[in-house]
Amino acid sequence: MAEDLLAVTLTAAAGGLGTVAWPLLDRGIDLYLRRRRTLLTLPIQVKAFHALSPDGIGSMNLPLDSISEHPAGSIAMVHLPEPFDVLYDRLFLIPFVEFRTRCPRQVRDGKELFQFAASFPADTKDALWTQFALSIEQLPAWLDATPGWTRSMPPVEADVAELSSPADKDATRWRGEIARLWAAAEIERAAGPAAVVIAEDRVRLDHVTLLVHHLASHRFAGLSVHASKITPAGHVHLLVRRVGFFLDDHFYVLLLPIGDNERPYDFCLLIPSSDLPHPGSNNMITLDPLSKNFTPYKVPIDQFGAVFLSKVFGS
Repeated sequence: MAEDLLAVTLTAAAGGLGTVAWPLLDRGIDLYLRRRRTLLTLPIQVKAFHALSPDGIGSMNLPLDSISEHPAGSIAMVHLPEPFDVLYDRLFLIPFVEFRTRCPRQVRDGKELFQFAASFPADTKDALWTQFALSIEQLPAWLDATPGWTRSMPPVEADVAELSSPADKDATRWRGEIARLWAAAEIERAAGPAAVVIAEDRVRLDHVTLLVHHLASHRFAGLSVHASKITPAGHVHLLVRRVGFFLDDHFYVLLLPIGDNERPYDFCLLIPSSDLPHPGSNNMITLDPLSKNFTPYKVPIDQFGAVFLSKVFGS
């Protein structure tokens, strides 16, 4: 509940400039706060207190290896008082680097632990953590102070023309969900155990279908996933709207052709965002032979995950 409430609170504080993604598999990071139309991402771990001491202090022991070392991330210490439907107005957003440096440690049963304790009421002094305490009303200013958060973005262009959607919207949406799950599974398989975290936005504000966090390098990549049923004439349709689209060396568009058996075709197309031909227009692509303009982006279906990881992370 604390994670849900904090995600809603952060999304509201971003005022339309940010969205929050949730990991498909929990590997320590609970929320990914991302600046819309960029890959600027702030990983957040959430620790919640449902009760405080009589003088308003929350205390918690945490294993050293449970706290991320991501250089741009933070740990959020929040209080969720009864009836557990709203966050306490004051919270702590502590950069991982600062937390790991400042937090006292103790050894218990041969295991070293962080020993966190902080006072939640605003009228108390806390020399160790006060500078990281924020009221909910201060969150927009906290975001604005994040390097790169307020940088200007190119204006959102209108599409070239009115773009029609497929007639069978339910089937198209269903295939899109299959493609999304397939892409996530292939990336996980190619990366190996505990190498990446794949996250999805709870509220989609741009074209990032999957956000991929490379744990070893702390870097991020984005993938816009599209599926298209192969027509009887052997064509697939790629429609990428301009609204919400952006360019980044680590942001790719995946087109997954779907055959009559509702299975992926022999190959897919993996296109760098900067190479996408004519965003905002309809592209009809011939598969056999493959349209010449799309030949450089052809990837055998069983190599997709490895090729994507190599392109965005070099591994």
